[in-house]
Amino acid sequence: MMTTMDESILNHFGDEYQGFPLKLKALSDQQWLIVLQAAPACRLRLSAESDLTKQLDSMGLSDETKIGDPILDEAYLIRADSAEARELLRQPEVLEALHQLTPFLELELTHKEYRLIRDGVSPTPASIENVLGPLYQLVKATLKPEGSQE
Repeated sequence: MMTTMDESILNHFGDEYQGFPLKLKALSDQQWLIVLQAAPACRLRLSAESDLTKQLDSMGLSDETKIGDPILDEAYLIRADSAEARELLRQPEVLEALHQLTPFLELELTHKEYRLIRDGVSPTPASIENVLGPLYQLVKATLKPEGSQE
Protein backbone atom coordinates (compact mmCIF):
# COMPACT_ATOMS: atom_id res chain seq x y z
CA MET A 1 0.00 0.00 0.00
CA MET A 2 1.44 3.33 -1.05
CA THR A 3 1.16 6.16 1.41
CA THR A 4 1.20 9.87 0.73
CA MET A 5 4.50 11.53 1.48
CA ASP A 6 4.49 14.74 3.46
CA GLU A 7 5.41 17.61 1.14
CA SER A 8 7.81 18.98 3.77
CA ILE A 9 10.04 15.95 3.23
CA LEU A 10 10.17 16.51 -0.52
CA ASN A 11 10.77 20.22 -0.02
CA HIS A 12 13.49 19.55 2.55
CA PHE A 13 15.54 17.15 0.39
CA GLY A 14 14.59 18.09 -3.16
CA ASP A 15 15.82 15.76 -5.86
CA GLU A 16 19.42 15.30 -4.73
CA TYR A 17 21.50 14.54 -1.66
CA GLN A 18 25.15 15.60 -1.39
CA GLY A 19 25.29 15.96 -5.18
CA PHE A 20 23.70 12.59 -6.03
CA PRO A 21 20.21 12.29 -7.54
CA LEU A 22 17.79 11.17 -4.82
CA LYS A 23 14.48 9.33 -4.92
CA LEU A 24 12.35 8.85 -1.81
CA LYS A 25 9.24 6.72 -1.73
CA ALA A 26 7.10 5.96 1.31
CA LEU A 27 6.11 2.27 1.14
CA SER A 28 4.11 2.50 4.38
CA ASP A 29 3.93 4.85 7.36
CA GLN A 30 7.47 3.99 8.49
CA GLN A 31 8.91 1.99 5.59
CA TRP A 32 10.90 3.82 2.94
CA LEU A 33 12.60 3.12 -0.36
CA ILE A 34 15.60 5.43 -0.60
CA VAL A 35 17.62 5.55 -3.82
CA LEU A 36 20.83 7.44 -4.48
CA GLN A 37 21.83 7.37 -8.13
CA ALA A 38 25.53 6.67 -8.42
CA ALA A 39 27.60 3.90 -10.01
CA PRO A 40 29.08 1.54 -7.41
CA ALA A 41 32.37 -0.23 -8.07
CA CYS A 42 30.56 -3.59 -8.06
CA ARG A 43 27.16 -5.15 -7.63
CA LEU A 44 26.08 -6.29 -4.19
CA ARG A 45 22.87 -7.24 -2.41
CA LEU A 46 22.03 -7.70 1.25
CA SER A 47 18.55 -8.75 2.29
CA ALA A 48 17.17 -9.59 5.69
CA GLU A 49 17.48 -13.25 6.62
CA SER A 50 14.25 -15.22 6.95
CA ASP A 51 13.60 -18.39 8.92
CA LEU A 52 13.94 -20.35 5.66
CA THR A 53 17.26 -18.82 4.64
CA LYS A 54 18.62 -19.35 8.16
CA GLN A 55 17.55 -22.99 8.04
CA LEU A 56 19.15 -23.51 4.62
CA ASP A 57 22.31 -21.89 5.94
CA SER A 58 22.42 -24.18 8.97
CA MET A 59 22.08 -27.17 6.63
CA GLY A 60 24.93 -25.91 4.44
CA LEU A 61 22.61 -25.38 1.46
CA SER A 62 22.88 -21.62 1.20
CA ASP A 63 25.05 -20.04 -1.47
CA GLU A 64 25.32 -16.73 0.35
CA THR A 65 28.58 -14.95 1.01
CA LYS A 66 29.93 -14.86 4.56
CA ILE A 67 32.14 -11.88 5.32
CA GLY A 68 33.31 -12.71 8.83
CA ASP A 69 31.21 -10.03 10.51
CA PRO A 70 28.97 -11.86 13.01
CA ILE A 71 26.24 -9.20 13.03
CA LEU A 72 25.94 -8.82 9.26
CA ASP A 73 26.44 -12.54 8.55
CA GLU A 74 23.64 -13.43 10.98
CA ALA A 75 21.16 -10.72 9.99
CA TYR A 76 21.52 -10.66 6.20
CA LEU A 77 21.59 -12.91 3.19
CA ILE A 78 24.62 -11.46 1.41
CA ARG A 79 25.05 -11.81 -2.34
CA ALA A 80 28.54 -10.73 -3.31
CA ASP A 81 29.26 -12.72 -6.45
CA SER A 82 32.51 -11.04 -7.47
CA ALA A 83 35.85 -11.01 -5.71
CA GLU A 84 35.71 -7.22 -5.87
CA ALA A 85 32.39 -7.18 -3.98
CA ARG A 86 33.71 -9.54 -1.31
CA GLU A 87 36.80 -7.36 -0.91
CA LEU A 88 34.64 -4.23 -0.55
CA LEU A 89 32.76 -5.92 2.29
CA ARG A 90 35.99 -6.29 4.22
CA GLN A 91 36.85 -2.58 4.17
CA PRO A 92 36.32 -0.90 7.56
CA GLU A 93 34.53 2.17 6.14
CA VAL A 94 32.08 -0.06 4.25
CA LEU A 95 31.40 -2.20 7.30
CA GLU A 96 30.91 0.92 9.44
CA ALA A 97 28.36 2.35 6.98
CA LEU A 98 26.51 -0.99 6.84
CA HIS A 99 26.36 -1.16 10.63
CA GLN A 100 25.00 2.39 10.78
CA LEU A 101 22.31 1.50 8.21
CA THR A 102 21.26 -1.61 10.15
CA PRO A 103 18.55 -2.76 10.48
CA PHE A 104 17.28 -2.66 6.91
CA LEU A 105 15.15 -4.98 4.80
CA GLU A 106 17.23 -4.75 1.65
CA LEU A 107 20.24 -2.94 0.29
CA GLU A 108 21.22 -3.33 -3.33
CA LEU A 109 24.07 -1.81 -5.27
CA THR A 110 23.12 -2.04 -8.94
CA HIS A 111 24.99 -0.81 -12.00
CA LYS A 112 23.74 2.74 -11.49
CA GLU A 113 22.19 3.16 -8.05
CA TYR A 114 22.09 2.35 -4.36
CA ARG A 115 18.63 1.11 -3.32
CA LEU A 116 17.74 0.82 0.36
CA ILE A 117 14.47 -0.38 1.90
CA ARG A 118 14.32 0.53 5.55
CA ASP A 119 11.62 0.02 8.20
CA GLY A 120 11.11 2.06 11.34
CA VAL A 121 11.82 5.46 9.80
CA SER A 122 9.45 8.18 10.92
CA PRO A 123 8.16 10.38 8.11
CA THR A 124 10.26 13.37 9.19
CA PRO A 125 13.25 15.02 7.54
CA ALA A 126 15.42 14.30 10.61
CA SER A 127 14.63 10.56 10.56
CA ILE A 128 15.32 10.29 6.85
CA GLU A 129 18.53 12.29 7.26
CA ASN A 130 19.65 9.70 9.84
CA VAL A 131 19.43 7.06 7.10
CA LEU A 132 20.78 9.18 4.26
CA GLY A 133 23.99 10.04 6.13
CA PRO A 134 25.25 6.44 6.39
CA LEU A 135 23.96 5.63 2.88
CA TYR A 136 26.00 8.55 1.55
CA GLN A 137 29.05 7.25 3.46
CA LEU A 138 28.54 3.86 1.80
CA VAL A 139 28.34 5.54 -1.62
CA LYS A 140 31.60 7.42 -0.97
CA ALA A 141 33.33 4.21 0.13
CA THR A 142 32.13 2.06 -2.78
CA LEU A 143 31.77 4.45 -5.72
CA LYS A 144 33.22 3.30 -9.03
CA PRO A 145 36.43 5.20 -9.72
CA GLU A 146 35.90 8.05 -12.15
CA GLY A 147 36.81 7.06 -15.70
CA SER A 148 36.37 3.35 -14.98
CA GLN A 149 34.95 1.53 -18.02
CA GLU A 150 33.37 -1.44 -16.21
